[in-house]
Amino acid sequence: MKTKKLFPLFLILFSFSFLSAQTGINNVELLKSELDTISKQKLPINSVTLNQKGDWIILYGDIGYSFISMPEKLTKKLDTLNKQQISVKDIDFIGKSAWVLLSEQNAFYTDSVSSKVLSGLKKINNRGEEIKTIATYSDNSLAIIYGKCYYYTYNLNARVKTKLDNIRGRQQNIKSIAFTDDGAWVIFYAQKGFSYYNIPVQMVKKIKALVQNGSELERVFFLKDKWIIIYDQYKIASNL
Repeated sequence: MKTKKLFPLFLILFSFSFLSAQTGINNVELLKSELDTISKQKLPINSVTLNQKGDWIILYGDIGYSFISMPEKLTKKLDTLNKQQISVKDIDFIGKSAWVLLSEQNAFYTDSVSSKVLSGLKKINNRGEEIKTIATYSDNSLAIIYGKCYYYTYNLNARVKTKLDNIRGRQQNIKSIAFTDDGAWVIFYAQKGFSYYNIPVQMVKKIKALVQNGSELERVFFLKDKWIIIYDQYKIASNL
């Protein structure tokens, strides 16, 4: 059941031109403040990502979102979905200007994406399957997770593809997948299952500590050299 209309904490916060030399993220302090506020309200954080300019966007709750600067076409689409109380659950930016926004069961909205990305989304949409999340890297590789444990992939390396095959073979729920810019990756599956390759040591330690403490892994996001782990529905661990 959807909540009543949830207005974003900051629908459009402001355009902020300063890019942190350390993080590559525009106004990282405001990002941290937004995430903390959402977590304190016990709202699930569905997606956190950067566009090609280092501007960030957060999707949370059923229809909530917050960002500092986004393309006009995306801004209008988010505003329309919010007014119609249509849920938003994931977003990814690809290459120089393309983006994909996932909403509700298997709906999606795109701008300037490649034929490979669009083809995968349309195939899943036509099957009526829930499109859960999309992750890309190197502008040329992607994974779209749908249904309980199924996926559409293009140009993924063998290591991550084999892991996805193994999870599907066991019929375990795939919750989240994320890539770094250079192809390291993390997958969260089942209740506390996780698999990773070449991610920061501190991130590995945090994931293992959360599992050992009985927490349930939910979603994971990479923002340049920063990472964010969502656990127990709305709680946050990160190196922001």
